[in-house]
Amino acid sequence: MAPSCPPSSKSLRLVVFLLVVVAARSGGSSPPGSEAETREATRKGGRVAPSQDPRVASSRGPDGGTPDAGAPRDGSPAGVGGDVRPAALRVKRESLAGGPGAGDAGPIPADGGTVITSTLSGTLTRAGSPYRIVGDAQGIVTVPKGKVLRVEPGVVLDFRGRPEVTLADVDPRAPSSVMNHQKGRVEMRVYGGIQVRGTEASPVVLTSSNAYGWWGMNFMGEGSVGDGDPVFEQMIFEKVRKNDYNGGRERTRGAMWAYYPGPVTIRRSTFRDNLVSAKCGAVDLMFTVGSLVEGNRFENNRTSDIDRFAQPGTFSMAGGAALCVTHGRNSVVRGNTFRGNVLEAFRGSLYTSLALRPFLTWPNPQNIYDLGGGGAMHYFQPNNDLAEDNLFEDNTVIQGPGSAIVIEDIGTRGVTLRGNRFVNNRAGSGGVVVCYRAVGEVELVLTPDNVFQNNTANGAAAPAVTGECTVDTQ
Repeated sequence: MAPSCPPSSKSLRLVVFLLVVVAARSGGSSPPGSEAETREATRKGGRVAPSQDPRVASSRGPDGGTPDAGAPRDGSPAGVGGDVRPAALRVKRESLAGGPGAGDAGPIPADGGTVITSTLSGTLTRAGSPYRIVGDAQGIVTVPKGKVLRVEPGVVLDFRGRPEVTLADVDPRAPSSVMNHQKGRVEMRVYGGIQVRGTEASPVVLTSSNAYGWWGMNFMGEGSVGDGDPVFEQMIFEKVRKNDYNGGRERTRGAMWAYYPGPVTIRRSTFRDNLVSAKCGAVDLMFTVGSLVEGNRFENNRTSDIDRFAQPGTFSMAGGAALCVTHGRNSVVRGNTFRGNVLEAFRGSLYTSLALRPFLTWPNPQNIYDLGGGGAMHYFQPNNDLAEDNLFEDNTVIQGPGSAIVIEDIGTRGVTLRGNRFVNNRAGSGGVVVCYRAVGEVELVLTPDNVFQNNTANGAAAPAVTGECTVDTQ
């Protein structure tokens, strides 16, 4: 799809409302966005300049990437023997008590279990757990076409690969190379059906005892259709490291890359401590239709783009620190918590000498699209998608726009945001929600019951929405 015309050539109708939040306090502080807070939305017609409403900015100017006033999060090492990466690149694992999502699981048992080398199918039971996934000679384990994998409550899948190979995979000329420790890790490819059904008391756990993680789960488009639509319930999905910098999609985007032309169901699960190098730190719903993402926790995931060949003055197109909805339609993202996810970009080939890169925004002189940003979510070419009753809290974009959500190439009523809470998110520029390349009439529906509180851009109060979208309230 070719990029749309510059904003100045488009006749727009902009409906902007002023969201005023009055916090009611009685005997102690109520949580942000709680019922103790009252909300009032005033709908206004016509184009509004930023000085008239600091929360909803003019939608005509570029959202350039400016440095964020805050420092990146620190975190625990991803590798053994210490982590030479900068603090900005480490993934911090925190307690995940409370809220939606799957319950926690204990450590991986040291003894027993079942070793899997090449294929996964049939029913995985607690009696055979943990399943120690090694992979074939290429480090791949598959759910074959024509087969269905069913995973029962309490099962642990340890995508360990071959840790001794991973540990030894170091370029002796460059011990801090970003491409070290990649061999020996395992990738899961789904060509058949998959049904993962845990319970709150006994979630299914997909994890890795390899100190450098695993390559995640990938669906292969039409090649994955025909054996039932994928379902994931009460699952913990963690420790993916898709850091083949400048590599292909299957090893750079989405800890779960759900390239699947049908509905994907993900309910009451937890995605945590995952890192990818291009887009969509936890999940990428690509070309899906009618997908449901409900009651999950997306916490401490990271999209950390490192371009080994980038020159000074260039920009990153990475986006979506946790969840992407790309090229799909009719998705519902409801009742989830997005907390502590980070989007950042660097240039360089050594962890010891990386330089931060800003994100490409629209418009730009080259008319390049497929842009970056989004501290929690990134929509690309949305079509009748809904995000409602979610909590977006403490998500971060370093030197880029959209502390919570970036929406690109959006048509008429492409996305509806309803009843969400946006609290303490921060970015280098732009609004909490940023729209690029709007191509319809009323592209974004932002209902009055969305709450924006204490969000910042470059250290100052962030407007609710910036970019090109025409916004309506219903």
